[in-house]
Amino acid sequence: MVTTLTVHRTRRMVAPLALCLALIAGAVQAAASTGDVAKAFVEEVSTRAIGIISDKGATKAEREAQFGKLLDEKADMDRIAAFALGQYLRTPTPEQKAEYLGLVRTFIVKVYVTRLSDYNDEKLDVLGAKEKGDKQAIVQSEIKFTNGREPVTVDWWLIKNDGDFKIFDVNVVGIWLAQEQRSTFTSVIRNNGGDFNALLGHLRAQIEKAEAGEVPGANASN
Repeated sequence: MVTTLTVHRTRRMVAPLALCLALIAGAVQAAASTGDVAKAFVEEVSTRAIGIISDKGATKAEREAQFGKLLDEKADMDRIAAFALGQYLRTPTPEQKAEYLGLVRTFIVKVYVTRLSDYNDEKLDVLGAKEKGDKQAIVQSEIKFTNGREPVTVDWWLIKNDGDFKIFDVNVVGIWLAQEQRSTFTSVIRNNGGDFNALLGHLRAQIEKAEAGEVPGANASN
């Protein structure tokens, strides 16, 4: 029987791999349909990302630099960061917003690279795509593991930005990760009387844990 704890652990283990796999797509044919382009985006991810993950000759700092570059190129970080603030989108000052965007990027890079350090030669198979107009698509895929564990289904929510697809969210074991992060971030602000600095402190604490080699939960609220 799949328990809530099992689902939570599976999601925490697979989510960083899923996100990394989605960050590294290359060029696709402009003439293809939205669904075909979306599938090509994710298909190329599975080849190129695993090469980075499996490069044990690279230092953690080098992997972080590569991951950060890919994050900047392939994920719509401004949209994700704004979405994660929910009703508090207009709460931060311009200075706080600038710091928040930097901390969110660093948080994702350091936490996910720490989690990815034990992965080797996993494979992602694209199963299909559902178009949402001509600018969005949901791509269904499956991560297969070399150690014999059961495959995990992962859905990608892709949005076109300036003509190219960008990652907006990833669904692992029925949970949309950006939406879960939104719940965490808004809870931190709300539980601290609307003080946006509390969220900045929360992100700094998670980054420090990752730098120390710990693996803080993506949805940790303290």
